[in-house]
Amino acid sequence: MPDGEEQEVISSLIEGGIFGVVVETGAKADGGLVGGAQASISPHGLGAGWGVVGAAEKRLRVTDLLNDDPSVPHLTAALKGMSSGASFGIASLDDHAETGELLQERLLAALRKAKVSTPLLVWRSVLATLFAIERGTVEEGQAVGVVSHTGDGVTVQRLRIRRERSHGETVLAPERRSTGKLIRSGWGYRGLAELAKSAISRVSSVDRTDHLEWARSNGRLALGFQAEPEVLRQGNGDWQVLRPPDTIDHEQIPRLQDVRDDVAGCDVVLLETLSKGAIRKAFHSAVIQSIGGDVVLLADNSIADGALHAARRLSKRDPIYFDFLPQISTIVQRRDAVENFDLVDYDETLPAGEMYRSPKPARLAIQAGQDRFSIFLRKETSELPRKAEVNIGVKVDQTVPVELWVEQSPASGRAKILVHSQKFGHQFQVDWDAATELEQNWDALIEGFQRPAPTIPGRLVLACGIDSWNDSPRGDGLFTLLEKNVDRTAVDWTALANRLSARPGGKYAISSDGDVPNGVDAVALSRLDRLVERALDEVRRGLRGQAVGTQSLRFLTWQFRRCPPDVSGWLLEAWDKEARGHPIFTQGAHWKLAYQGLGRVASNQHFELQAIHKVLGKPIDQWKWQKETAAMAFLLSRSETAPRLLTRKDVERLTKRILREFEENLGSTYTRFQYAPMLLVGLLRWRVVEPFALVEGQDPKADKLVRAVERTIGDLKHQDRLRALAKYGRILEHVLEELRGEGSNPELLLDIFGGADGSDADE
Repeated sequence: MPDGEEQEVISSLIEGGIFGVVVETGAKADGGLVGGAQASISPHGLGAGWGVVGAAEKRLRVTDLLNDDPSVPHLTAALKGMSSGASFGIASLDDHAETGELLQERLLAALRKAKVSTPLLVWRSVLATLFAIERGTVEEGQAVGVVSHTGDGVTVQRLRIRRERSHGETVLAPERRSTGKLIRSGWGYRGLAELAKSAISRVSSVDRTDHLEWARSNGRLALGFQAEPEVLRQGNGDWQVLRPPDTIDHEQIPRLQDVRDDVAGCDVVLLETLSKGAIRKAFHSAVIQSIGGDVVLLADNSIADGALHAARRLSKRDPIYFDFLPQISTIVQRRDAVENFDLVDYDETLPAGEMYRSPKPARLAIQAGQDRFSIFLRKETSELPRKAEVNIGVKVDQTVPVELWVEQSPASGRAKILVHSQKFGHQFQVDWDAATELEQNWDALIEGFQRPAPTIPGRLVLACGIDSWNDSPRGDGLFTLLEKNVDRTAVDWTALANRLSARPGGKYAISSDGDVPNGVDAVALSRLDRLVERALDEVRRGLRGQAVGTQSLRFLTWQFRRCPPDVSGWLLEAWDKEARGHPIFTQGAHWKLAYQGLGRVASNQHFELQAIHKVLGKPIDQWKWQKETAAMAFLLSRSETAPRLLTRKDVERLTKRILREFEENLGSTYTRFQYAPMLLVGLLRWRVVEPFALVEGQDPKADKLVRAVERTIGDLKHQDRLRALAKYGRILEHVLEELRGEGSNPELLLDIFGGADGSDADE
């Protein structure tokens, strides 16, 4: 109004012409494209009889525009021919799987170019239901079946009516939970148009029929309207008066496919069609036969009126309808398998126009050394999956985690498939259309990625045997030493410790698990326990400042896990005093015992966790191979629980230390190498936590370790290092197998231990 107020006027329907067209004119505005009723009555594109303006390429049917790759300028002209400059505008979509996302995007773009400020696309089934809601035909909670007349036949959809609160009131809104089903049939508008064209050709009074292509009678007969005589211009410039028949022979159309299963359980079935008269009546009967029940036939303007109701709701921000989103999935690597990851929540439906974002992104990783990576995607609306390549433009020097999610609004075109990494600070968009379509289906693709879980190196258990207990030509056995020392004033701790650390026949007196061999009687064990108590007392005196030496501690630690837990606590406390000085460990060489001893005796997770944290708390370049490296190697290789206490960050720090030790030994005599392979294989036991960790080709750290081992093997082949090659060559080949997840030697850790002179050598 002149004063700026708005006044709502009576609604009116503007036709763009039955089977509307867009024509190309010589006008400068809008590229010369004109749509709507004006285009329908224009001479442009009507044939050679109209001269230059009659050229065939100057006229295009709107139905032909609604394909997989529509022209936005032509769509804009068609829309402008009916309405332009609206604040809120609704365009309808056929509700079936062949209504592509590209068409949705082009329609939205055309609406905006037609100066519709707030455009929205809505499914025809929803618009029909909105019309029925406004007429009181359907009620809250009802399941509604909708049959829509389309170009290729009919679509069948099921919607649910829900009540939603809005601005203090409630409104009914349809909820859509699946894609409608297209039933191809001669009853479709295209089939009816072919029948009309044939009927007109039969009554034409001239032989040539090119000029009949654009007769208005085609559309009117196809939809059941009364067709009046019309004057048509032929290709030679002559005129013809066409007297169309009264109707078309619709009885020759085959019956519609039975769809009663698709609407089973529906409280109401709605039918919308643009047809009139006899065609409308016959089509209605065909649909009743198809569903086997009653159908509510909606007014022929139901979709246009439903769109107007939707636009009013859009302007007031009332709910229009709720929609599901087609599923988009990717493939992720889990701990023990490759599996499907859905990026859309199946249970969620969204209000029209609202943006959806994956509630939980898929977590992927770019491997070190890569400047691009591949993502596998599946869309519910596509038969085959695709492989997309994301080029990040720069090679990364470490594993970079990335997140993948989708953003999409219902009926608004293609989903945005987005990849983001905090390291890069920006996101990449994955182009589904540019991705390579794969020949396998989704399940087969996932199955092809499944591989057997990598091998896990067996735990090192150092066996015990009776030989260490018995006397030999080389000296007293443990039985004799225990008997001699149990009540002796000055215990020979050195002899006892040496006997416990000896390994005749490859077996200790006590196993690394703290077991004793069969044949050790109760008397011997009682003597051993008595000496353990005496050793503990001596260590306590040493901790109080008395000069007791380290041999009683050696005696205790060489009993492995049979050693009392007090010793583990004392050794951990000693580590903290290494820089300040310790009453027992007074010489540099003593600290090997402090570290290796704890690696032998730590008997529970509490001590293991403390030891791991203390060692990893030191800069790795300050580690000593006989202290920190040895202690960590003992823990990870011998304990069932220690590998489970590591985090991924711990694993990466240990990997750096291993790589450093391999690098430092290149070109040497390998006398400082014995604990590095043991630590490496012990670290691989972290696969009890992450089964696919540290596997070549899947983990960048494993790739670095493989290269380090291969360089070492090559270095060992130098003629000056043949002795070291004999000791470590075969072992390192087996280490490579484990890094590839294909270990074949269950005793690899034992072989490493044996190859390294078969001793912990703590002094």
